[in-house]
Formats: sequence, C-alpha cells, structure tokens
Amino acid sequence: MTQQTALADGQGSVPSWTPPPREALDVPVFFDPAPAVERYRLLRRSIIGRVIGLVVSLVLWGVIGWLNRANLDALFWTILGLSVGLSVVLLVRSIVQTVLAKRALGRLHDGLALGIGRGGLHLDNYLAWEDVDRLVAVPGGSRGSGRLIIVATNGAWREAPIDWLSHTPSAVDAAVRALSGNRHHIDLTPLDA
Repeated sequence: MTQQTALADGQGSVPSWTPPPREALDVPVFFDPAPAVERYRLLRRSIIGRVIGLVVSLVLWGVIGWLNRANLDALFWTILGLSVGLSVVLLVRSIVQTVLAKRALGRLHDGLALGIGRGGLHLDNYLAWEDVDRLVAVPGGSRGSGRLIIVATNGAWREAPIDWLSHTPSAVDAAVRALSGNRHHIDLTPLDA
C-alpha cells in the first residue's frame, strides 16, 4: 500500500520523511533485502525440520518403550526426557529466531538506507560531519545482520543493518573516510571478534 493510498483510506498518517540534502548523496547506499529474505526462508524451513525431528524422535522412543515395556527403568526415562527436551528447546529457538527475522525484514524497505557525502551523512535525518562523534559496526547476533551505529556528538544514535546494504562494510568505510576528509571511519573491529 502506498503512502497516498494509506492517507486516502484514512488508515493513519504518513511518517515524516526528510529528503536527503545534496551534501549527503555523493555515495548513496541502498537497502538490499535479498539476504534478509533468504535468512527468513531458511529459518522458516528449519521450524518444519525441527517439528519433523521431534515427531520422529517421539515415535522412535514410543516404539522402543513399547518393545521394552517390561524393562523400563529410570535410565530410559532420563534419556527420553533429555532427547525430547533438547528437541523442544531447539524448536523453540528456531521459532524465536524466525520471529526476530520476520521483524527485521519488516523494518527493511526499498530505497536509500544511508547517504554519504562531502557534507555529512543521511540516515533518517541529515547529520553534518561536525556533528558525528563515531561510527561503529557491531555483530548482529540473533538479529541476523550486523549493525552500523552512527553516534552523534549530542549522544543520539541511529543504526542500519550493515549486512543488508548494497555496499560492503569496507566500501562504506572507504566512502566515509574519503568524503569526511579522513576525519571519520567505521570501527570494524567488533565484527572480527
């Protein structure tokens, strides 16, 4: 649904979007949602695999229990509990990861993710180079993508999914270094940890 359709239908207001100034568009960096979509699909498929694995495990343990019903002891029930418990934990983990991946996918859109220019950066709003304190890339963990965090001198910060951008982290770093006059760079060392 386009923004105009949403307004015409009375379904809410269009979020304010500040067009980037020309000073921040020498190197436009766009969102690339393809890796995020593929990650979501893989995680969704893993849920199906986990459910099938849990069902097969329950059937096998049921058959073993039925065949040895006269000799069931505490060891059998302990191993059964550990096996089924592990399968359930892995299934819950896959479900949580899929929900987080779907949420992250919902935050992506087509278009400009980050504008880098001689005057400064544009990520939601324009930030002149003088107002930039630091840029750091951090691993994503359960979020899937690492994040580029831009911290302003006033302490405010914004982030972008660095793995789901049209440019590699090193290319973004090179553009930041070049267009800021080598005053700023992206600290990429947390990604190596």
